[in-house]
Amino acid sequence: MIAPATTSDWNMEANAGVVFPRTLGLKLNSRNNTQNGDCPGWNLGIRHNPRRSEKSATWILAYDAWKVLCNVYTQHVHPIYGFLDLKSLYATAQRRWEDPHTTNEYDSVICGVAALGSLFSPQANWEQERHLVECAKEILETSGTIANPSLQDAEGWILRTLYLRCSSSPHAAWMTSCITLHIVEAMGLHQGSTTGTVPLVYADTATPLPVGVGHERDVETKRRIFWIAKLLNTWISFEYGRSRIILHGESCPLPKVEDGVNDYTSALISLFQLSEGLDPNKHIPATVLEDSLKQLESYDFGIDALTLSQSVLAFTIYRRLQLLGSGVKKTVIEYVISLGLRGLKACGRCVDANHPWWHVNNVPFQFTCILLAIDIPDSLVHVRDSFTLLKRIACHFGTAKSHQAFETVDMLVRLSLSRKEQSASVLKESILAGENFCPEIQRQQQFLTQDSTAHSGDGSFSLHYENPYGLANLRDMANATDWEIFIRDLDFSAAFF
Repeated sequence: MIAPATTSDWNMEANAGVVFPRTLGLKLNSRNNTQNGDCPGWNLGIRHNPRRSEKSATWILAYDAWKVLCNVYTQHVHPIYGFLDLKSLYATAQRRWEDPHTTNEYDSVICGVAALGSLFSPQANWEQERHLVECAKEILETSGTIANPSLQDAEGWILRTLYLRCSSSPHAAWMTSCITLHIVEAMGLHQGSTTGTVPLVYADTATPLPVGVGHERDVETKRRIFWIAKLLNTWISFEYGRSRIILHGESCPLPKVEDGVNDYTSALISLFQLSEGLDPNKHIPATVLEDSLKQLESYDFGIDALTLSQSVLAFTIYRRLQLLGSGVKKTVIEYVISLGLRGLKACGRCVDANHPWWHVNNVPFQFTCILLAIDIPDSLVHVRDSFTLLKRIACHFGTAKSHQAFETVDMLVRLSLSRKEQSASVLKESILAGENFCPEIQRQQQFLTQDSTAHSGDGSFSLHYENPYGLANLRDMANATDWEIFIRDLDFSAAFF
């Protein structure tokens, strides 16, 4: 059934030559033009459309082995990225192994679930995992060119995006997230219709929702697929410094919160909504960024993967504030450090549990860089913890990426230390130059040092000379934490006026 067009739909239809014959058909009361999935006149059609891959998940592992990996996925990935109907997943998988000759249309999901389960499994079979990934990839690659992508194709692409975000290059994850969102758009999921209708512009690829038993569950599944696909594309694009996909006519409502189950998907989406305002093409006032950071700091998710995303978002907000160049407030620094420390604890727990979320390497790496950039005692005191955790991560996972992150931070810490040593050396030379400039001052300093050894009545030491700037006790200057008070209380009026 074709949905009534909105203003945005009308504009898109006006641009789209393939839609015009359908519009004309509607005016002429011809149903054939609106229901035909083909696009007459698009090209000569001298070759047939590609078919789906014939690869099969049943060739790679037994059903019992798949169930073990699926349970790992259900325990660690699904509570956060909960877009699959687990009952349907289990039922379809069981039928697939009972009759291997049935269609392999759902195998991209079956393999994607197993691959992520293997990734989070303490006893992963890498060769088996590789075959699962390749099987899903070959099946999904045809879904981008077949006439009618299915809901299973969208689910399979999300699973592939998650897997590549955890294991591959930024470019691979970004490209996959873009394809995923395009598949979602082709199906019309971004408009979230609950009436079983689709806009005319998507009539050749979208599959209307069935009305009847299970309709509400299908609607909810489609909403979650859309929001998670959008979330992954936006976050990967922001982190990688690439363009995200902007869909026209987006109107999909938010998914519902499932009661009585470990469903953190809604919390993840709420975190995403807070991050959407960080569009690099928009100027965001410092006050808005500061309010967002304050709101972010108030969240307490209680699940490590969400805490890690929370920390990454805090780092992004800090970098945007720093870019404004108006000075970062002390409260902002406190929020960023607090959220970064939460992230470090979550990373440590993920290492202990062997959960290779992409944030595990990213959070301590980015946090160390930010601590060095803030460059105050309150930030530098935490460098040791984040630096040590990075080394622990590199030793535990033993990957080239984890070693690269540790080596990069090691270099940055050493450069920061070298710069501070150079600054200290310059200051020391200034003091020595001052002492050598006037012997009279040097003798006075020696006299003051000798005089300071005079004991007061209670056995303490005291300095016996007039303090021209009102300094109560020079010994207090030895405490580094008192420098701000020291600078604030100095009275230089007598020296300049």
